[in-house]
Amino acid sequence: MNTEQSTAFQLELFESLPNKPYCTDELGVTFIRSKTTAISKKYLQVNQPCVTTYLVFDVDRNGAVLAWYDNNLPAPYWTSKNPENGHAHIVYRLKVPFCTSDIAHLEPIRYAAAIQSALVQRLKADRGYAGLLTKNPCHPHWQNQCWTEHEYTLDELADYLDLRGHPLKGHESIGLGRNCELFDNVRHWAYKAIRQYWAPSYKRKWNEAVYKHVEALNYGFISPLPVSEVKSIAKSIANWTYREFTPAKFRQSQAKKGSKGGKAGSKEDKAKAGRISKGGGRPRSHDPLLLESIVSKKALGLSNRGIADDLNISPSTVSKYLKIPLE
Repeated sequence: MNTEQSTAFQLELFESLPNKPYCTDELGVTFIRSKTTAISKKYLQVNQPCVTTYLVFDVDRNGAVLAWYDNNLPAPYWTSKNPENGHAHIVYRLKVPFCTSDIAHLEPIRYAAAIQSALVQRLKADRGYAGLLTKNPCHPHWQNQCWTEHEYTLDELADYLDLRGHPLKGHESIGLGRNCELFDNVRHWAYKAIRQYWAPSYKRKWNEAVYKHVEALNYGFISPLPVSEVKSIAKSIANWTYREFTPAKFRQSQAKKGSKGGKAGSKEDKAKAGRISKGGGRPRSHDPLLLESIVSKKALGLSNRGIADDLNISPSTVSKYLKIPLE
């Protein structure tokens, strides 16, 4: 980069940094400092808390700086090379940053996690890299290069990749895949677990229970998510279930089920008595609470497949419920 390009790059990066990024000159000893201080450190946090703007990959081998070129991948925003061993960080900038701790918008997180996982595989990058700190592209210790100013959409990156089998699940989850894994496991637990906490002023205890559950599962990853991410994911799940799975809604759902069950039983009795034709069948019932969740997610723009994954039901069930008129 020439002087003019370098200055513009530094200003743009500075503007996108968190207000108080993690930073350090020595890995293993991390500090939280102002942007003006952090920008002078060898390593710093470039993504906002719980918002992904940059996809960062740690390639630990000589010649790493051109791993993207060797594997027929698009040019990254920048690379930062360690002059001592040739290892490098490769960084792509997203055109549309997205929140990584919002249960109502799991689809883009899941999609980005698959892309990130596939890129790690293609680049042969370090799967244990936590992603919190990256080599500071403004620090003179590294050999820094800006390759393109293009900001990629997720679809553009996906065009270069085979996403089948990504993201990896369970203990091998990495990067954004950890967010998806925590969301999927904890929210399914929360749908039923919240009933045990229904009581006057139960929200605080419920929030604490969800956080402990997220925290426990997070420790099962090779590289756990930072505490800030754990707190945000727990808060999102706790608030969503607190709002959507209330005692009032549960009673309403049970009452409707009982009412429809009673009507069906009455018709069956009449059928046995010969007062209606045997062709009369029991009306197909549905869960009003599930219907409400499906409709609300559809209104947020999720696909039927995305809604099915979120609620752990089949896409055909989603299609059937969407045909039911709202009362």
